[in-house]
Amino acid sequence: MPRTQNATTILIVCLAVLAATTVFQTWQLTSTEGKVIEVQRELKNLTLAQAKIVDQLKSGVAVSGSMGGNNSGNVASGDTYDASFDDPANILARPTDEYVSSTGTDGGTLKRIISSDPKGFNWLLENSVDVRNIQHLMHNSVARRDFENPNNFVPELAHKVTVNSDYTEYTIHIRKGVMWQTPALPDIADAKYDWLREPHELTAHDFKFYIDMVLDPQVESGAARNYYADIDKVEVLDDYTYKIVWKKKTRQSFNVTLESYPMPKWLFTKNPDGSDIPDATRGLEFNKHWANNYPIGTGAYRFVKFEKGKTLELERNPDYWHKRPKIETIAGKIVKDPETALRLVKKGDVDYAGMTATQYAKEVLNSKDSLFAKGELKTSLYDVFGYSYIGWNADKPMFADKRVRQALTHAFKREEIITNVYYGLGTLQTGPFVKGHPANNPDVKPWPFDIERAKALLTEAGWTDTDGDGIRDKVIDGAMTKFEFTVTSYDGSPEWDAALSIFKEDLRAIGVVMDFSPVDWPTMQKKMNEKGFDAFTGGWGLDWAIDPYQLWHSTQADIPKGSNRVGFRNPRADEIITTLRETFDEKKRLELTREFHAILHEEQPYTFFRAPKGVVAYRPSIGNFKIQKIRPQVFPMPWYIEGDAGK
Repeated sequence: MPRTQNATTILIVCLAVLAATTVFQTWQLTSTEGKVIEVQRELKNLTLAQAKIVDQLKSGVAVSGSMGGNNSGNVASGDTYDASFDDPANILARPTDEYVSSTGTDGGTLKRIISSDPKGFNWLLENSVDVRNIQHLMHNSVARRDFENPNNFVPELAHKVTVNSDYTEYTIHIRKGVMWQTPALPDIADAKYDWLREPHELTAHDFKFYIDMVLDPQVESGAARNYYADIDKVEVLDDYTYKIVWKKKTRQSFNVTLESYPMPKWLFTKNPDGSDIPDATRGLEFNKHWANNYPIGTGAYRFVKFEKGKTLELERNPDYWHKRPKIETIAGKIVKDPETALRLVKKGDVDYAGMTATQYAKEVLNSKDSLFAKGELKTSLYDVFGYSYIGWNADKPMFADKRVRQALTHAFKREEIITNVYYGLGTLQTGPFVKGHPANNPDVKPWPFDIERAKALLTEAGWTDTDGDGIRDKVIDGAMTKFEFTVTSYDGSPEWDAALSIFKEDLRAIGVVMDFSPVDWPTMQKKMNEKGFDAFTGGWGLDWAIDPYQLWHSTQADIPKGSNRVGFRNPRADEIITTLRETFDEKKRLELTREFHAILHEEQPYTFFRAPKGVVAYRPSIGNFKIQKIRPQVFPMPWYIEGDAGK
């Protein structure tokens, strides 16, 4: 596009001012080692700033504001690489969502809840909800899904991505001048960390390094590896361009390529003193790397500190490459108990927190004197993009027969529990897809609560009461086995406790003894990863893209830390999952996903329970409060802190 004379003049002036400033600062500095490092940093930043300006002059794009991580660096449409959208080969779309608010008070601290202590902050190794939420604030992917139009991918670290006709070769063009954050070590100012404080620009090598680590057999990448297994090679064409070549045409190549993110090669290949980690042990060292406790990224916020059981703090990244969010600081309190969390919101010590159904009923539905009734606090309801369930360990003989699993579902008063325990906050779930998503099969009807049918199914499966003690039994591996088991549940959900108590009584009526054991989240994760359970309560947050491989393919039932924890194995399901990965025709995909839904309904590897409706309690000082349609749903990037509260 043509540039105006004014725009060109402004850019030249910016360049001149940057150069003059750097020369003056260099002249002032002494020759001490620390000062030399600062000189080098300033010179490198100048070079990057010059590169940005030259790029914009070439493309005729005028800069709004000043350079260097503030609200600037964005053309009128919100992107310095706006011309990339004019390339018909670019598969990235122009954003339509409000990723950052354009109005509202700038500054302030957002006080939030973090529900558990993160085990670590290596984005590849850790997969908890809290860590993922932090990652979304601190880091970026190649591209992201548009919140308003989730079928579209919009630019993040890449400004252009092209692909060949059979989706086997993707060429990714990344932004110039994107800087990695500096790890927030307590003694980062020490001279031994001079190498860490130097500016490090994002390059194509960092994207290749991430994929190398995913595929490295020494790295504990878990289920992530299967998504990248069909990659043939990753070629770095130059510092800002790389190519991913896939072995064959696969549907998931599109999502995997665009949703992948970089890992800082310059950091994870080094010891604390800056010396190189040997290539032979790089993967093993990656699993326990010293930087795993000091996360960095390229995103809008950077890590400040983490105190186990107390706080986790982020602050706005001054070197952020894109339009910065309004909120200056995000301070998280580690609070596992939902009652404590709500109490903190009421006191003003926390700005928002999720509410349990019991809290919602007490404080909102059934109270005329609460802070919600008075308007001092607000609530927002939303459809959670996921579901909850009870998982049955099919690797244990007790749950190996689908008739047993069906019987257990028939004995679970799901609809009544949703109505009376969850106060109607949710609907009955019948399978692995979110209601309203095209993949969901509307012809699948939920198994009803039917005690007599449950009894009949257990008898068909060989579970009878042979000794008259009221408990069903069966000979397994030559030994008489009572039908007794324990459900491992998350300690912190009074609704799950109530639901399991009801379930326990109904199971006892059909000759089955069930107990449940609430545990904290780290213990829960350990038991699930090691399959140390009979059954467990769980929940999945889902992605818009449909690829059941990680959760349901039989090959994922035996890998360490795999997501197919219940040991589901079904040849036809495997065939469908594999075919889905190779099918682009939407009509055929719809047929396959709906058949897959019907198979899981029949097999009942889970007792699919509830598609939740979430509730967030928040203080009116949060401006532009909105919940996104897809994950991450409770996402503070578009918010701001109103008025004096934001100062």
